[in-house]
Amino acid sequence: MSIFEFSIPTKVEFGVDGIARLGRFVSLLGDRVILIAENILTETGVVRTIENILKGKGIEAIRYDAVYSDADSGLIDEIALIARKSKSNVVIGAGGSRTCNAAKMVAFLAKNDGEVSDYIHGKEGNGTRIPYIEIPSIFREVYALTHSAFVNDAYDRVNKVLTLDGLGTDVLMIDPALMSGIPMKNAVYVSLDILALSIEGYISLKVNPLVEPVLLRGIEIVYYTLLNYIKNPHDVTIREQLCTAGLFTAIANIITGFGIGFALSMGMNGKKRISKSVMNSILMPYVMEYNLSASASRLSKIGRVMGKDVTGIPDTEGAALSIEAVNDFRQQIGLELTDRISQLGLKKDDLAVAAESAIRFEDINSVPRKAAFENLMEILEKAY
Repeated sequence: MSIFEFSIPTKVEFGVDGIARLGRFVSLLGDRVILIAENILTETGVVRTIENILKGKGIEAIRYDAVYSDADSGLIDEIALIARKSKSNVVIGAGGSRTCNAAKMVAFLAKNDGEVSDYIHGKEGNGTRIPYIEIPSIFREVYALTHSAFVNDAYDRVNKVLTLDGLGTDVLMIDPALMSGIPMKNAVYVSLDILALSIEGYISLKVNPLVEPVLLRGIEIVYYTLLNYIKNPHDVTIREQLCTAGLFTAIANIITGFGIGFALSMGMNGKKRISKSVMNSILMPYVMEYNLSASASRLSKIGRVMGKDVTGIPDTEGAALSIEAVNDFRQQIGLELTDRISQLGLKKDDLAVAAESAIRFEDINSVPRKAAFENLMEILEKAY
């Protein structure tokens, strides 16, 4: 086995009503808080809950709750300026992936000079940040435990991943009780995204015995829990299980990277604003098919986890059954999910946009079957 290393310096607070401990964590870190929240969380009452908890500790937070799905690096610079001028010493990010990554960058910029574009073009961090607390509003946030964040470059509208000295999360608070307001289809797509990330992590060239069982367990949780969630979305124990799968993915992907589906989804999201979760869920079986010849044995094990009998058959047949299991699972969900890229209103000419962006992602190099631009286009065209 090759040498590997990783660390998780982030404190993880996981569980129902864990948000009640937010005031304690903040009071240990600082007293001048800027709360950066996705706009929808103001409507659902989550922002008010957070503010009331902070007030219980005598802390009045500066609120910035105008983060929308099209937020780019320009908005991050704007919020960072507020954080600097107010001398904020704690940042709280609450919301989906774009909001949390933006808040993470604000915590970094508050202690580092310059703008986001400077770091996109090679400027290095000074190793510091003001403390950052992340509160996801969905079941997973892939960069939460890393020294990376993704930003949408306001100059060219491309999603770019920055890995910087000083960038990071001090406390990750995952509270399933806060996630009762997720629209059903959004929750399903995020769960399928967790499934796709777990599958690609498991077949990654960087996978090792430490995270193999974690990824298989994540696949198993989504496969055997999601249909129950659809029937009982208000059951917080089911949401807790899906959050567990999301956390497993975040931990494992520190080592494995994220793979082809994730890279293509990031590419399409940046330029065309297509949901990353929707895109990755569409691409999942096609990415599995592309990697079949290089990772049949691992895909066969995934088929077994998803209920297929692969006993005594060649790995290639077991791998094919795993793809069948994924397609069958999507059909069982029964919510008229988007199955083809063409249903998203995109033209074939738009596919190259995703491929051109994805080929720049470092994680493309960790896939079992190497992928050039032409290979990525082949996957996209089959999914179209």
